[in-house]
Amino acid sequence: MRAMMLPAFIALTTLALGGCTSAARVPLSLKAIAPHTSAQPLEGTRGSLVALVFISHECPIANAMMPDISSVATEAKARGVAFFAVHPASWPTDDALTDHARDYGLQGTVVVLADQGQELTRLIGATVTPEAALLRLDGNGGFERLYLGRVNDLYAAIGRRRANPTSNDLLDAIRAASEGRAIALPQPKAIGCFIELSPSS
Repeated sequence: MRAMMLPAFIALTTLALGGCTSAARVPLSLKAIAPHTSAQPLEGTRGSLVALVFISHECPIANAMMPDISSVATEAKARGVAFFAVHPASWPTDDALTDHARDYGLQGTVVVLADQGQELTRLIGATVTPEAALLRLDGNGGFERLYLGRVNDLYAAIGRRRANPTSNDLLDAIRAASEGRAIALPQPKAIGCFIELSPSS
């Protein structure tokens, strides 16, 4: 059974922001798809920022936001924020994900990762695609989750797409965190395709 389903209703994120800090290194089995790199999202110096966007190559809502995701990634990198796009499903082939990165303009802009074991997905608490997270690393493989929610409000609800987003929540969060300011809206609802998690071992 495929790991992504388009729901008929808005998905709510379920984890509290204050409960997602990890002090110890968490083993992850992530595969870099495009480009091939050894970069890992939880590896970095103390205080560094990492943005993640969970995507699916078959989710129409995620695909509709790819230009926005690419644009946010460009500014994030200019601000020194590492940026990763994460596929939280075990079944897509490397070729399918590579083709998707090429077709949607992610190559050269975003490091695309396959989270086939869904360890990172569970750790962050992502529930839909697209859904974004912003982390502050502790330098030991742990992190503080600063933001979890929508990329923007392009979709007011399932089937209700605006011509253009009116709120760019992930970009606002990145700007605030990189400038040392509080994030005004740290957990706005994400609307998209449900991530079906495999039974945990």
